[in-house]
Amino acid sequence: MMKEFGRWAFGSVFALALIGMPTPLLAAPGQRLEWNLERQDLDGALRTIGRSSGREIIFSPEAVRGRQAPPLSGTYTALEAVETILRGTRLIAVERDGTILIRQRFSNVNQKAGQGMTGEEIIVTGSLIAGASSPSPMQVVNRERMLDNGYNSLAEVVRSLPVASGAGQNPGIGQNVPESVGSNLGGASSINLRGLGSDATITLLNGHRLAFNTAVQSIDISAIPLATVERMEIVTDGASALYGSDAIAGVANIILRNDYSGLTTRAYWGAPTDGGNVQQNYSVTGGTTWNSGGFILAYDYAHSTPILASQRDYAATRSPGLTLYPGFDRHNLLLSGHQDIVPGLTFSVDGLYGERKTDRAFASSDAGDYQVQGLRRTTNTRTISVAPTIEFEANPDWKITFSGVYAEDRTLAKSDNYWDGILSSTELCYCNKAFSLEGIARGTLFDFGAGPVKAAVGGGYRKNYLHSYNRLVDNGQSIEASQDNRYGFLEINAPIVRSEDGGAFVQSLILSGAVRYEDYPGIGDVATPKFGAVLATGYGMTLKFSWGKSFKAPTLYQLHSVQAADIYDIEIFGGSAYPTGTVGLYSGGGNPDLKPERSKNWTASAIFQPAFSPNSKIEVTYYSIRYRDRIVTPVTYITQALSNPIYADLVSINPTTDEINAALGGALFFNNSSGPWDLSKVGAIIYSQYANAARQRISGVDVSLSHRIEFDQMGEISFWANGSYIESRQRLSALQPETELAGSLFFPPHLRGVAGFTWENGPFRLTPVVNYVGGVKDRRATVTYDVGSMTTFDLTTRLKIDSESPIFRGMDISLSAQNVFNDKPALISTTSVSQTPYDSANYSPWGRYISFSISKSW
Repeated sequence: MMKEFGRWAFGSVFALALIGMPTPLLAAPGQRLEWNLERQDLDGALRTIGRSSGREIIFSPEAVRGRQAPPLSGTYTALEAVETILRGTRLIAVERDGTILIRQRFSNVNQKAGQGMTGEEIIVTGSLIAGASSPSPMQVVNRERMLDNGYNSLAEVVRSLPVASGAGQNPGIGQNVPESVGSNLGGASSINLRGLGSDATITLLNGHRLAFNTAVQSIDISAIPLATVERMEIVTDGASALYGSDAIAGVANIILRNDYSGLTTRAYWGAPTDGGNVQQNYSVTGGTTWNSGGFILAYDYAHSTPILASQRDYAATRSPGLTLYPGFDRHNLLLSGHQDIVPGLTFSVDGLYGERKTDRAFASSDAGDYQVQGLRRTTNTRTISVAPTIEFEANPDWKITFSGVYAEDRTLAKSDNYWDGILSSTELCYCNKAFSLEGIARGTLFDFGAGPVKAAVGGGYRKNYLHSYNRLVDNGQSIEASQDNRYGFLEINAPIVRSEDGGAFVQSLILSGAVRYEDYPGIGDVATPKFGAVLATGYGMTLKFSWGKSFKAPTLYQLHSVQAADIYDIEIFGGSAYPTGTVGLYSGGGNPDLKPERSKNWTASAIFQPAFSPNSKIEVTYYSIRYRDRIVTPVTYITQALSNPIYADLVSINPTTDEINAALGGALFFNNSSGPWDLSKVGAIIYSQYANAARQRISGVDVSLSHRIEFDQMGEISFWANGSYIESRQRLSALQPETELAGSLFFPPHLRGVAGFTWENGPFRLTPVVNYVGGVKDRRATVTYDVGSMTTFDLTTRLKIDSESPIFRGMDISLSAQNVFNDKPALISTTSVSQTPYDSANYSPWGRYISFSISKSW
């Protein structure tokens, strides 16, 4: 642990050293400067204002391309200066936590007297109120950062985030990872914050929910083309009071590029130097705008070959015949557009269609041939989502929005099982559907004098469907179920203090509160509150605090999966001294009596933007989650069910005939014992159905640093670093001891970090990045073993050509090398050749990966 801390401390000292380097004497946020800018390209004017004021200004290059900024002369704050040069365009500027965001105006309604120059305020994840300052910590990854780092998909972006875990529903998860921790069915990629599970993080597309993937409540982000993404906003705090069920760990909102104008084609090729995972990606993105609307349309095709164990020296002999990382073919199509119907009434729609095929195999004998003994699984996934929205401006202070979502996610999984060369096949369908309607009104209630008190109030209806069945034969294990819920919510944001004196200690104080009520028929109702405060001081320090409750409704699979009664010889369960022929009955499966999981979350953040170094920003967040009633199968190791006293309350010894018949009633029966079925031979029943049994305690610290240095003739360098430290412990049942999760095999390591910088000089960009994933401990056996950490170094060069020649104009060329020094995952013990010989939830088998991409805007 001290070694891990030392490595991250070294990076932090390096960051602080950069912060302390000489920078121009710039204005603190809110300070007025004297401006005298000539007429120039809007892109250059925005960059000049950003450099001179020390403010980060985020905008899409396509949105400002070809636009001219008027001369600027006078005394303005940075925000006022930006608003002034944007006047007369369809662009608006919004300030959020010291950052100025530039985006297209969503409506062409003329501003009325007294209305702010910014026109329409945008809604940022973490609040339902437009322009509100959220007390929750949030991380933003914008499009330029994704491209500068050489990423080719949202899945790669998420895997690089220290707050995210590689477990959950993700490709590459091995057979030896417990199903409750992670799985791979269909090659989908999901977001799993804090390692609490893909079903404990809400993933939104432009603020809308999507259909769940397979049997778990995860969202497949690989269906969203990277070419259409403007940024990803991640709230690392419980947010059920705002967004409803599943927001235990947080919310990820993928924001699409709005009002793209032009046509861009892109080609990508990448491959590891060790073999496998050869990726090709081709996309075309087009869009246009007009006075009252605009749209973007994108098609994306990707193909990848699998990584086989034979292609990695650390797996070739340990896991012959195993697919370490599945190959895929993927087609995605996305449409997003909006149109002002009449002044004050706007219609918008987001549509997504995707198809993906994957192929993987594993052998179950040392021969390494799955066609002799093993399994091959191919999957075919189809994703559809349509989300229309109508927004009505009732008056200058209030807007009413009605939105709906219809989404489908269908995964067909065909498994060919070979035993001594004999083939048997199954083809399962995991068919999910989602439907929702929601109405919300946002506006100003009154003004205390410190600023307008704003509110958001609304309600809605949502229904999810799951149909899981074997398409080849009716094996009695089909699930056909649905769950609907109704909800209402209220959020209020109230400025309490606002000072016009730049020297005052308290510059502003904003309090916020929210509550949400949800009713799940057959499960129960839940009310979740949330409170927060944002205090800005006159010394470049902003303090944030939030407290709230969150919840997660049981999944349809947990509620309705078929109950099973499995019979094994008693010795399998650790039984001894039983008469010969005694068997144990393992009772598992769904539980219709499950209740929602619940949590209490609180965070405290300090954001420091020092006046002596305005190009710098440091943010530190402490978080705490108390998670109860977690749904688990409480018997973790069935081989210890009768020998370990911690499972005593989950076992019935010498059960009565009534108890046996109750366990058998309505359950699928499987006799896996060495003899014929005989009820009188049952010596024990092991109860391990899904149950609200577990409690978890999660806490830790997130740190982020950023700094920008400008040079007269050498361009500028933007440095950033992010780190996350986590502690988590769990108790599965009353008699079981509390066990450590974080830092254990397949769970998040205690420490993860990433640091890098981008040097930009004219059209050239160079981005080196260091990624660190801490080590874990393998506690599966009596003796605990250390599993080593993984440190990788990435390097990406980018050339953005803005030439007068039509051939080269708008060309963007990138060459990237990830894991330059080819660091490899540490080995772990395995009991079968079908298991990955490393921790596949935390470490990657990709190795050194070289990629090249070229795009052109026409």
